[in-house]
Amino acid sequence: MGIGVERSLKSGALGLVDTLVMAVAGSAPAYSITASTAALVAAVGIAGPAALWVAFVPMIGITIAFSYLNQWRSDAGAAYAWVGRAIHPALGFLAGWALLSLSTIFMVAAALPAGEATLDLFNPGELHDVMWATGIGVVWFLGVLALVTVGITATAKVQVMMTLLELGALLLVGFLAIWNVHAAPVSNFSWSWFLPQSFGTFQSFSAGMLVAVFYYFGWDVSSNLAEETANAERTAGLGGIAGVLVIFLIFILIQVAVQMALTPAQVQANSANLLPALGHVALPAPWSAIAVLAVMVSAVATLETQLLQCTRLLYSMARDRVIGETMGHLHPRFQTPWLAGFAVAGVSLLLFAASATVPTLNILMSDLINAIGVQVSFYYSIAGIACAWYYRKVLFTDWRVLVFAGIVPLGSALFVGYVGLYQLPQLGWQVSAISIGTIVIGVIPLVYYRRRYRSSFYTDPAEAASVLTMARGAQAGE
Repeated sequence: MGIGVERSLKSGALGLVDTLVMAVAGSAPAYSITASTAALVAAVGIAGPAALWVAFVPMIGITIAFSYLNQWRSDAGAAYAWVGRAIHPALGFLAGWALLSLSTIFMVAAALPAGEATLDLFNPGELHDVMWATGIGVVWFLGVLALVTVGITATAKVQVMMTLLELGALLLVGFLAIWNVHAAPVSNFSWSWFLPQSFGTFQSFSAGMLVAVFYYFGWDVSSNLAEETANAERTAGLGGIAGVLVIFLIFILIQVAVQMALTPAQVQANSANLLPALGHVALPAPWSAIAVLAVMVSAVATLETQLLQCTRLLYSMARDRVIGETMGHLHPRFQTPWLAGFAVAGVSLLLFAASATVPTLNILMSDLINAIGVQVSFYYSIAGIACAWYYRKVLFTDWRVLVFAGIVPLGSALFVGYVGLYQLPQLGWQVSAISIGTIVIGVIPLVYYRRRYRSSFYTDPAEAASVLTMARGAQAGE
């Protein structure tokens, strides 16, 4: 085993507030709203609020699954380790690989709005230029990479400041936009927006669910940081649950503001720049730039959390010797998996170069969002199934375990997984190829490193909760 892998990450560096902030920052509410609202409105029309709360139900179920899995095993690899140890090691590897591939794609999708927001502030004439947006996005990405390499403590402090700024800006823009148009709104507020029957067709419902899943993606970074979190068995899970509750409320507020303040045509015309458009309704110039700053901060924050997530996952996989051991080497001073960060950065930069050749940002963002949505569905669903499977032998010892470790995770996993599978044929061969192909490619490193290292990860027996392990866990939590 390599020298770097024998060292440990900086334990106890994060508390509950830090993990909550990381969960919110990982979902990047301002970025998600700007990048996804047009796609959501195109899919479901006025049923945007309904889509967001319906998707919230299985998503909170998945956060509960992650919480129970953290109680069993707090691991920087999160779902990779849980699925591998509870169900099958090869499936665990592919779950980890799915997160690596979708996070790498997501970093490109997040950096582009950061580039656009920067252009909006300093060079509006080039706002929709793909080359400009990509180039500035690369600069932001490299800056975030440097911060993540410096260490988790510095990263967390910066993240807290950025996330508080972002949430404050979103609340301000949302409430002021509603207030400014309440006397003569584009559309009068209606509770029917929240009713499931407002979807119209099942295809509309399914398409809306896939976009809504993308909205919420990213909160699970709190679990990948568990080894650096104090009282991780409880704190990492609680941080994820609280984070999803916060972003759900923000998403509902902004969606209502959008539907009251902007026409569908305005939403589509500003499909890659939606929050700044709402900012102009909420605040006069130059204060409307607050919305632009929120998008920029949000995109940078989610770049940070995705890099954290990828590097911690690679560290865990290298420690288990299922991937190249160099990915587990820690920086001698900062105790961060810096080589893993550079490896992820290298792949991301190649994707940046490819994205610069796409004719328009709207086409690129739409394809990226759909591809990521399918992969997220796979990743979350397999983790939810792993939770129910790990606790299967003790489900009937306590009603709370039956409901929250069994029924809720499994039901949420089946719902999220079905949404991804149902929508896949509707997305076209290019998106389908990206979604499935990048996961299937993972079979190559799986086979190669399994033969090279012959890791015990593949031969150790599967684990399952027992009455004894549950009792020990309860004693540890007291």
